[in-house]
Amino acid sequence: MFATIQRLIVQETRVVAPAGRLAPEANLYDLGLTSFHAARLLVAIEREFKVRFPAAALNRKAMSSVEAIAKSVLALWQLEMAPPKSLRIAA
Repeated sequence: MFATIQRLIVQETRVVAPAGRLAPEANLYDLGLTSFHAARLLVAIEREFKVRFPAAALNRKAMSSVEAIAKSVLALWQLEMAPPKSLRIAA
């Protein structure tokens, strides 16, 4: 899951760190993530992991790191259903 999120960060944002060197706990906003790119990343994450973030979950903290994004996706999967087999990716 982390590798997929890292790939989406590289594709959808201008964060200053190569995907392979993007630590799970690194603060994306400190690395240059803007609100605009966070919104693009959110849409890409929803599409990739087949989840919908409720309005209450749309905040800076949820998109602050690869780890925070992964936790949010996992929490949504638990609320909605088990993840689709095609998306069960090892962390």
